[in-house]
Amino acid sequence: MTARSPNVFNIVAGAPFLETLAKAVLEGFPIKGTALPLSDWTILLPTRRAAKAFGEILLSQSEKKALILPRIQPIGDLDEDRLQDEMVDGDLLPAMSSIATLVEITRLIKNWALKNQHLNLAHEIILSPAQAVNLAQSLVDIIVSKETYQFPVSDLIQFYHADIAEHRQTITSLLELVLTQLPQQQASEFKIGATARRSSMIRAEAKRIAQGGHKGPIIAAGSTGSIPVTRELLAAIARHPQGAVILPGLDQSADEASWLVITEEHPQFTLKELIDELGVTRNQVQILGSPSSPRNRLMSEVFRPTETTPQWHKNLPTQRENLAVGVQGITEIACPDRHIEARVIATILRESLTHKSRSAALVTPDRDLAVRVVAEMDRWGISVFDSAGEALSRRGLGAALDLLLQAQLDEFATVKLFAFLRHPQVTLGLDASTYLHTLQHFELAVLRGPFILAKTYSETLNNTQIRAANNSHLHPSIRALSETQWEDLKSFAEAIDHLLSLFINQSVGLASHLAEIDAALRFACGEDAFVESEAPVLDLLEELKVEGHRRPDASKAETIVLLLQILHAQKQYSADDSHPHLSILGTLEARLLPFDVVVLGGLNETIWPKSADPGPWLNRAMRKTLKLPMPERALGLTAHDFEQAISASKVYVTWSKRLGNAPQSPSRWLLRLKAVLETAGVTPPDAGHWLTHTQSLSQSATLTPLQKPAFAPPITARPTRFSVTEVEKLIRNPYAIYAKRVLKLEPLPGFAERPDVRARGSLFHEAIGKWNDAQSPSLTVLLSEGDKALATLGQAEMRHFWAPHFRRLATFLWNEQIELRENLLKIHAECNGKLNFEHDGVAYTLTARADRIDILENAVARIIDYKTGTIPTTKQVDANFSPQLTLQAAILLQGGFTFKPKAVVELIYFKIGGGRDGLKKQFAIDGSPQDIADLADAHFSSFKSLLATYQDAAQPYLPRLMDEKEEEAQDYDHLSRYLEWQLAEQK
Repeated sequence: MTARSPNVFNIVAGAPFLETLAKAVLEGFPIKGTALPLSDWTILLPTRRAAKAFGEILLSQSEKKALILPRIQPIGDLDEDRLQDEMVDGDLLPAMSSIATLVEITRLIKNWALKNQHLNLAHEIILSPAQAVNLAQSLVDIIVSKETYQFPVSDLIQFYHADIAEHRQTITSLLELVLTQLPQQQASEFKIGATARRSSMIRAEAKRIAQGGHKGPIIAAGSTGSIPVTRELLAAIARHPQGAVILPGLDQSADEASWLVITEEHPQFTLKELIDELGVTRNQVQILGSPSSPRNRLMSEVFRPTETTPQWHKNLPTQRENLAVGVQGITEIACPDRHIEARVIATILRESLTHKSRSAALVTPDRDLAVRVVAEMDRWGISVFDSAGEALSRRGLGAALDLLLQAQLDEFATVKLFAFLRHPQVTLGLDASTYLHTLQHFELAVLRGPFILAKTYSETLNNTQIRAANNSHLHPSIRALSETQWEDLKSFAEAIDHLLSLFINQSVGLASHLAEIDAALRFACGEDAFVESEAPVLDLLEELKVEGHRRPDASKAETIVLLLQILHAQKQYSADDSHPHLSILGTLEARLLPFDVVVLGGLNETIWPKSADPGPWLNRAMRKTLKLPMPERALGLTAHDFEQAISASKVYVTWSKRLGNAPQSPSRWLLRLKAVLETAGVTPPDAGHWLTHTQSLSQSATLTPLQKPAFAPPITARPTRFSVTEVEKLIRNPYAIYAKRVLKLEPLPGFAERPDVRARGSLFHEAIGKWNDAQSPSLTVLLSEGDKALATLGQAEMRHFWAPHFRRLATFLWNEQIELRENLLKIHAECNGKLNFEHDGVAYTLTARADRIDILENAVARIIDYKTGTIPTTKQVDANFSPQLTLQAAILLQGGFTFKPKAVVELIYFKIGGGRDGLKKQFAIDGSPQDIADLADAHFSSFKSLLATYQDAAQPYLPRLMDEKEEEAQDYDHLSRYLEWQLAEQK
């Protein structure tokens, strides 16, 4: 066989590429009148997905039940066996795996940082393991470029003396070290880089074909030849006597002036380079299948280079009819936001299924949009195949591992630890049927409210149980725990402690840390979780263990961030239970595949296409010197994918006017399409009903406004016993009384809260109460009681933070005590009072717990209340908005306490909070004992009138009736839906 002139064909954009190719092959293409069996053919396609689809199409078009197919392969997955004789000895070495490469690069980066600690970048790497791993990952892209384009590392040296910033010289030195030492390390292990190996194989295949080593027809179809070594292979195939290269969507209708000035960001630039290297002109490229269409002409004008766009005004009006035909089938949908865009796309995909055997695909580079569309399709219970797969960290054992690593990275902070313990596969070796209930009980009993972790969770649980036994205000859910459940909690706490003990040792090195993580994961999830379906995660852990020898110095943090990086980067694919006619594809994956309906989603500028970015390592000048492609090359390849996809017969293009809170613009390509159509005087197809129809999915046909709810329980269910603090709630926010006393709902404290102002107030009240009960003998006693109360915190940092404030408080109270002790006979601290009375035939009880009541000479009393928060003003007290002390006075004067004075002479608030105004004494009312008695009697009478109001069955308990601070959230707002109804009434 002798070589011939290049045999190059083109299948125009929009034509069914694989069907056209299959038909031609079945007819004997690229040779005519041959009797060779189909199995002699070799077909090379760009992707595995295209190769699989071509085999299916070939079988379908043959109309045979069985067919010996040609050898169909992706260009990068060549048959090694037939290359062995063509390879130079030792050249076809095994590739270093991607994980091994990443680990090795982190080692090189760490070594460089330790040797260059005077540099800022090195200092950052040492302090931040995440920085080192991120740098390593970004270096992988440079290594791929180096192995692809084979620039000499020695060329980097010239940049040291170039007029560039110091930080650029720093990263250049790191880049040179990695690019030099990584190949040396690979060679010492008799390995090479994965991209270098692939390039060697392709180059060997090109050599084998060029030298006549291939027998039988060979076709390379659909490749743009963007990689130099691929162009070598395509050139060899094009010149093979029985070979042919088929280009995807070469624009043969563009005028020569435009063709000569296209740049890297143009969709045809890579194909232009390819045919130049193949040694053919556009006119010499033969069309396979259908000729160019009006759509091809339209897109050729859309992508006309800027230098020749003045031709639009001259040429486009004359092509109006042709362009009007070309735009038919393209529908642009400008969506208000990303949520609506995803729903519109899902609706289009769903509608396509109403047509028998119609296939549809969403093509987008936007992963956020793809995930949203998958979620929207769940509306109809439809599973859609997503070619991008899912990160290992998103599902199953991988998600559990991710949560465990996040917790470990945060030193097992309670919030992160319990996020891991809530994972469905975690049982800690306990009974799986009761594990979740035990976890919930542990959260309620131990973690809710101010949380103080002792040395172990077992000790913490024990402390909690002791406090619970002496707590009269315990939450009902905790009071309901049985002895058996408390025993289950002990086993649960011991299991947590055992899990944490697996990380206590001070081992060093990647392998040792991975062994800890593996042991912890197996203990937490059980061996039953390590099944075949979790093979990707298990293989990842196993490979990292094998490569652990590369980082014997790795710290725990370095191990965690490295594993997290890989866990989030590697993908897994769900079982093939998706709908056979629907797909979500990336732009490269969609190339060549046939669909009846194509949705091009996320066509916002900076998303599709992305902004040109040279990356962190090599700027444009460096790339030019090293003869690397400019960032615009990637834009050109993306533009070609767009040109191919939009040339389908039925296309929807969607974009969002807003992303988050920011306004957005459509893709530059859509703007050019609009410009072409406007210049030609063509009206594009209307978006039609899609937006209206999509938005109607969440709208009711008829909307009947609901009345604001009236929370009016039966009279028999309404409370008749109140504390004086509840009276203020009944006045200001009656719904809180309804929720707590009628519905019996107690708000849960926050999860694992740090001891806050409320907890501090409780501790301070406790200390002051004991001091008062001891009849205030000295400042020393008060300080001692404060130390005892703060000691229960367990956390030294909180004790040290609050202790100075308590000392200031103690000094303040002692100074005030000097005046208070005048005429003082006895202090009653933390004393309870109760007043039973009847009103309108209904028996009621009013209770009070006074912080302090002083009995003075002449048998008169003084009531004192200690407030951590804001003290009510005298106007608020007088207006009956804060009647706590006046009602205490009413109970006291009516004999509701164990002692009854002749009169109440003072009502005093002491503010014991923090801040500049944190220590303050204030009288609740200014007036004589008679004024206090009159006001107390008036407030008590007002209280009885209020009770009578709620004896009316129609009287509801309304939320926030007389609220002072509407902007502050209250415990039961989420139940009353107060804010929602308030906004509804404002409309």
